[in-house]
Amino acid sequence: MKEIIEILRSVSSFADDEKAILATVINVNGSGYRLPGARMLMLADGQTVGTVSGGCLEADVLERAKKVRESGKSEVFTYDTTGNEDSVFSLNMGCRGVIDILLEPVGKDSALISEMRAAYERREASENVEIPVAVMLYGAGADAVPFVRIASELGWQVTVHDHRPAFLTKARFPDAFALVSQIIDQPLTISSDDRTAGVIMTHNYARDKIVLPALLKSNVFYVGALGPKRRTEQILDELAGDLTPEQLARLYAPVGLDIGADTPESIALSIIGEIQSVLKTRNGGHLRNRQGSIYDRK
Repeated sequence: MKEIIEILRSVSSFADDEKAILATVINVNGSGYRLPGARMLMLADGQTVGTVSGGCLEADVLERAKKVRESGKSEVFTYDTTGNEDSVFSLNMGCRGVIDILLEPVGKDSALISEMRAAYERREASENVEIPVAVMLYGAGADAVPFVRIASELGWQVTVHDHRPAFLTKARFPDAFALVSQIIDQPLTISSDDRTAGVIMTHNYARDKIVLPALLKSNVFYVGALGPKRRTEQILDELAGDLTPEQLARLYAPVGLDIGADTPESIALSIIGEIQSVLKTRNGGHLRNRQGSIYDRK
C-alpha cells in the first residue's frame, strides 16, 4: 500500500493533460520478487515511484514504457526467466519465473487512480485495489512512537487514541493517519472493518478494561494487548464471560512475536510482525523451515 500512497502523491501534482506510465504485475508463475498488484509509476522525466521486481526488471520496463508512452496504448509484456541466467536481455536474474507486467498510460483522473484514491481515502476496495491495513492504537506513550513510525513505512493507516493532549500531538506522531482524543472512562464505539487491527498500549488497567472488550466485540481481525498474560486474564475474568470463543480467538496477549524484544523499537517490530503474520495466516516462523513456496503458490 505504501507505493500506492506515493503514486497518489505524485499524480496529484499532474497537469490536467499530463500522463505517466503505470506498470502493474498482473501474474507470476514460479519465483518472483514481487506479487501481482505490485506497481511502478514512470514519469516523463524518467523518475519512478514503486517497484515491480527486486531491481532486475526496472531498467527494461522503463525502456518498454517509452513505446507505450508514444503509442498511448496499454500493453502487457512477459518476462520469462525460467531458462538460462541470461534469458531476459542479459539481466542475470536470480529468480526463475514468468512475470506478466501491464503498462498503461494514466493521468490524475484515470479510473485506476480514482480507485486507488477511493481505497486510501475512503477505504473502498475494488477489483484492482485493496484497502490498506488500518491499526487502531490505544495509548500514546513512548512505545507507541516507533510503532507508528514503522507501521507507516508499510503503508498502514495508524490512528492513535489517547486522553492526554500533551502526548497526542502531530510532533510526536507525524506519520499517524489520525489522532483521536479519547474521553477518559467513556464507553467506546468502534467503527472498523476486516482489514483493521487493534493494539492496546495504554499501560492503564482501568482503560484496558474498557478498550479490550470493545475491540474484541468489533470486527477487527486482530487484537493485541501489551502487558503480562496474567494481567489480561484478570481483565477477562472480571468481564465474567461476556465474550464468545470466536472473539477471544482474535486476542493476542501478551502481544507480539517471540523475538526477545526489550526496547520500544524492537517491541514495535515484534507487534507489527505478528499483525502481518495473522493477516497472512502465517505462524511467524523461520522461512528456512518452510516447506514449499514462501508465497503459497501452487
